[in-house]
Amino acid sequence: MRVVAVGLDPRESHPVLLLQEATGRQRVLPVCVGLPEATAIELERQHVVAPRPVTHQLIANVIRSAGRRLEHVRITALRDSIFHAELVLDQGTRVSARVSDAVTLALHLDVPIQAEEVVLEEAALASAEVIDADALMSRSDEADEIGTEAAETSAEELEEFRRFLDRASPEDFGTND
Repeated sequence: MRVVAVGLDPRESHPVLLLQEATGRQRVLPVCVGLPEATAIELERQHVVAPRPVTHQLIANVIRSAGRRLEHVRITALRDSIFHAELVLDQGTRVSARVSDAVTLALHLDVPIQAEEVVLEEAALASAEVIDADALMSRSDEADEIGTEAAETSAEELEEFRRFLDRASPEDFGTND
């Protein structure tokens, strides 16, 4: 899985983390996260260095100082509309974690993010497509030619999301304190 975006759900106005399969069907898994968690993920995606270690950096430091290594993080279950994850360390050690914390730590340590197939089958968007900004322009031209309402809606939603990302700053998500 790879982090595609962190943004706001336009209907609910809460942060959403979008993870996409790196191979295979490339399904997109939307995960609702809190404002501080969205901030931490986005700051890690942008490689922003904090003056003092934040929680996920502290956890990484503890893992390293204990002589251990995080091999990957895994989204393991969806129970009662809550995603569950685990940190998979060397020597077969598994530690329960929130998805947002696991993803932030994975980004920080550059380790793979995985998801159980059962989670993807239950919650991933099979037909979702993530388009980069350059592809948007050529897609909108195609949409005009095809004239499909679905393509136009998709392009409009993507453009609205891109505008949000262009204006967003870490302060928009709250603080980690």
